[in-house]
Amino acid sequence: QQPTKSKMSWGLYRFIDIRQPEVKWAAGISIFMEFLFAVLSLHSNFSIYENDLCSLIQCVIAGLISLIGVAIAGIAIVIALFTTEEIKTINELVPKAFDDLLYDFKWFALVSAIEAAIFVAMIFVIRSPYPVAPMPLFYLATFLLVYGVFYLLFYGCALVGNFIKMARIKCSLDTALMQSKGTPISAIEVELDFLVSKLFHG
Repeated sequence: QQPTKSKMSWGLYRFIDIRQPEVKWAAGISIFMEFLFAVLSLHSNFSIYENDLCSLIQCVIAGLISLIGVAIAGIAIVIALFTTEEIKTINELVPKAFDDLLYDFKWFALVSAIEAAIFVAMIFVIRSPYPVAPMPLFYLATFLLVYGVFYLLFYGCALVGNFIKMARIKCSLDTALMQSKGTPISAIEVELDFLVSKLFHG
């Protein structure tokens, strides 16, 4: 239970960790979108955009559900990519590294599911007879919603980058494990250590 809580805390921190590229990109685009909403007076003219926003949200929900499938496929690919011996070697270089890698996909799926539920709720909120929220709350809510979507998109791009790194690690592992006795593999071990460190520490 404790490791799970620790990973969850790290995941929540990574959601706002400005050192992560996906956070920088998501924050930048979200700020731009908020500026665009303000220029278009989205709050004042909300009734004009209401139907279009609901249609857009439905598309976003479908995309988020698809991302859950992408995460499941990613886990399957990672598990199939490495043999038991290779996984052991990776974990020797960085303890629990392979589990952390799989957790990245789990976190990706979890955030996608949570955001999908939030957007479903947003459709009911938009269609409700209640008035539009006050302007500060309105723009804060739109910023958080837009940020969440773009964070997932760029997080997905980061996972694609991880696949490229994993392919290089796979090649290095295959080379190292095929070396005959007496053949120095120190250079390969250094390369493996570097690649694994880049994969799990950015």
